[in-house]
Amino acid sequence: MALLRALVGSRLPEKYRRLLDLPTRRASFRYADTHDTALGAVSAAWAGKFREASGVYRLLSGREALEARLSLIDAAEVSIDIQSYLIRYDISGNLIAGRLVEAAKRGVRVRLLMDDALTIGSDDGLTELDVAEGIEVRVFNPFPRHRSRLLSFVLNFNLLNRRMHNKSFTVDNAVTIVGGRNIADEYYQTSADAEFIDEDLLATGHVVDAVSRSFDEYWNAREACPVSLLRPPHAEPRRRELKARAAAILEEPRARDYVAALDEGFAGRFLDAGLPLVAGRATVIYDRPEKIRWQTRTRAGRTSRHLQQLVSGADREVLIVSPYFVPRREGVAFLSALVRTGVRVLVVTNSLASTNHASVHAAYGRYRRPLLRQGIELYELSSLAAGSALPTAPLRLTLHSKVVVADRRDVFVGSFNLDPRSFFINTEMGLGVEAPTLAEDMAAAILDALPAIAYRLALDAKGRLRWHLDAGPNRAVHRSEPETGWLRRFRTKLMSVLPIESQM
Repeated sequence: MALLRALVGSRLPEKYRRLLDLPTRRASFRYADTHDTALGAVSAAWAGKFREASGVYRLLSGREALEARLSLIDAAEVSIDIQSYLIRYDISGNLIAGRLVEAAKRGVRVRLLMDDALTIGSDDGLTELDVAEGIEVRVFNPFPRHRSRLLSFVLNFNLLNRRMHNKSFTVDNAVTIVGGRNIADEYYQTSADAEFIDEDLLATGHVVDAVSRSFDEYWNAREACPVSLLRPPHAEPRRRELKARAAAILEEPRARDYVAALDEGFAGRFLDAGLPLVAGRATVIYDRPEKIRWQTRTRAGRTSRHLQQLVSGADREVLIVSPYFVPRREGVAFLSALVRTGVRVLVVTNSLASTNHASVHAAYGRYRRPLLRQGIELYELSSLAAGSALPTAPLRLTLHSKVVVADRRDVFVGSFNLDPRSFFINTEMGLGVEAPTLAEDMAAAILDALPAIAYRLALDAKGRLRWHLDAGPNRAVHRSEPETGWLRRFRTKLMSVLPIESQM
C-alpha cells in the first residue's frame, strides 16, 4: 500500500485519493531569481561578466569537499537542494544534517532527494529530518517498508534494480557542486579505516540554473516519494534516542578532532572572489528520470551518449578514470579504434585490492589482455597508495572518481562509471566543461600521481599479466593481483564465470 501511495497517489482524482487516505504530493521548483542573496549576487555578476562561461573550481580533497558543503549551507539564504545516492548515519552525515536543520530554522527551504537503495541504515535519520520545519525529504524509486527489502527486490527486480545514481548539491540557485561524492565518511577523509578518492566540481554562473532544473525534474517525478508516505514520524522517545545517538557520534574523539580542524571560511572566500575559479563553457548532462521506467537493457541514456561523443571526438589523448570499468566487447573495439587513429587512451581503475566490489573486478578482468594488446594503457590503484600526499593514512584506499579528460581541453566529472549499469540501468549525471586550463591541471594531476599510487599493467613476452609499481618505496613487478590473498583471488575468479556482467 505504501508503494501504491508513493507511485500513484499524486495522479489519482480527488475522490479516489480520499478513499485511500492519500495526502497530496505537492510539486515545488527552484527559486529562479536569487540575485538579491549574497551567493546569488556573485553568481549573477559572474554570468554578467562572461556571456557563455561559468566559473568552475575543482575541490581538491575530501576534506575540502565537506568544508565547501558545510560552509555553503551556513551561507544559504533561500534554498538548498541536495540529490544523492547514499547518506550514512555517521560523522559527515550528521554534520550535514545538523547544518541543514539550522539553515531551515533561518527560513531556508531544504529539499533532500535520496535514492532508496541504501537508505536502510539511515531511514530513521531521514524521517527525523523530514519532520523539521522547512525540510522535505523524498526517496527515489522506493522500496516498500512493510516487508524485507530482499523479498521486494526479488519480486520487483526489473523496477527496483534501477537506481538514481545522480549527485548534486545546490545552494540559493547560485552555487552547485556536481561529482561522484555521496554523503558518507569515506568520501570526506572522515573514516578511520577507508578513504574513497573522488572528484567534485563547484560551479557558479550560467550552468547552475540548469542543474537546478534537472533537480526539479527528479524531485517532481512520480518515482520521488515523500518519506512521510513510507514511514510515520517517530514518537518522542525515539526522537530523543536518535538525537542522543547523533550527539554521541559527533562527540567521539575522532569526530571532535576532525571538526576542530575544519576550515569554515570556504563560502567567505567564494564571496570575496578568493577562489581561483576557471572560466569555462559548462553544461550539465543528465539522464531523464524516466530512464528508470525503460524495459530494454540496450538503450543508453543521455549521459552515456555525451561521453561517447566526447571520447570519439578526441584527436590526441583521452584519460579515463572509472572505479568500475567493464567496457564489454563494444567498448574494447571503440577504444581500440581510437588508438589506431593515433589517440593515446589511458584508463585508471581499481585493483582487486582497492575495489569495494570484487564482482565488478571479476567482470573487468576478462578485458585486460584484449585492451593491452590493442595499445590501451591500464593502471590499477594500489590500496596502500605508497607515496601519497594524503593527510591521513587510511587502512585502504578505493578509487571512486569518475573523470574523462579529452585532448586537455574538455573535462567530464560526474557519477557515471564506464560499465553496463551506468549505460543502461541507473540514471547518471555530470558536468561537462570546455576549459583548457582546468583540463590541463586535471590531466597533469592524474599522470603525475600514477607512478606512485597505481600499478601499470603490461603483458610479458608470453602474454601474461604483470603489475608494475614504478615509483615509491614499494616499487616492484608482481605476477599476480598485488596486495591480495589467494582466497580473494579465488573467489573473484569464480565470480568471473557467472553471467552477471550486464548488472555490473
